[in-house]
Amino acid sequence: MSKRFLLLLLVAWNFLLTGAVVWSLGRSRVPDRILQEKLTGLQLDKDSLGRSAAVEGASDSIRPPEARIAFFMMDSVQANYELVKESAARVRSEGQRMEGNLQREMQKAQARYAELMGKDHTYSTQAQLKADQAEVEQLGGKIQELQAASQAQLEELQVKMLTQIADQLKGFLEEYNKTAGFDYIFSIQDAGQIWVGNQGLDITADVVAGLNARHRGQKAGAAK
Repeated sequence: MSKRFLLLLLVAWNFLLTGAVVWSLGRSRVPDRILQEKLTGLQLDKDSLGRSAAVEGASDSIRPPEARIAFFMMDSVQANYELVKESAARVRSEGQRMEGNLQREMQKAQARYAELMGKDHTYSTQAQLKADQAEVEQLGGKIQELQAASQAQLEELQVKMLTQIADQLKGFLEEYNKTAGFDYIFSIQDAGQIWVGNQGLDITADVVAGLNARHRGQKAGAAK
């Protein structure tokens, strides 16, 4: 076998394996925490009652007199809202399925690569050598296309689920505040920008319970 041809095959295959392994390792970590990480930065739109940012040094004079304020801990919502848990599980399952598909395709490619490497090219023509080299490159291209498609599908699923969670949170707060009548409802993160001085304003338990009740009711309705 031509040493130059062997080198070309090795370089092409190593490039293929490196890209696939990097993608595989990244996908195996992301699904377990992607929703929690993205939800950390989740804010309702500027017209909704939930706001998660406070301006440092702002004085009480910027809010109307006797304004009614409440807050909830977003960390507790992330940890206890059933829709978040279900969404995280679905993303994780989908990521594992895609990784399994990638591994199977890589095994097929590796088997074909072994066949090409085992061929005796002593009397191969230049056209035959080029054909084998092109096939190795095609194997790599197929794996890369599968990686890109899988990543795009997973990201699309994540965006869809995060949008659903944000919409559910906004919808619940709007309904909840019809009777609660708060002027401001703040979403607070641990180690965030807002320090809570009055724990009596905490409505986290109501928010978590209400979100879960709303979610269970929607699931029951969809199952009928």
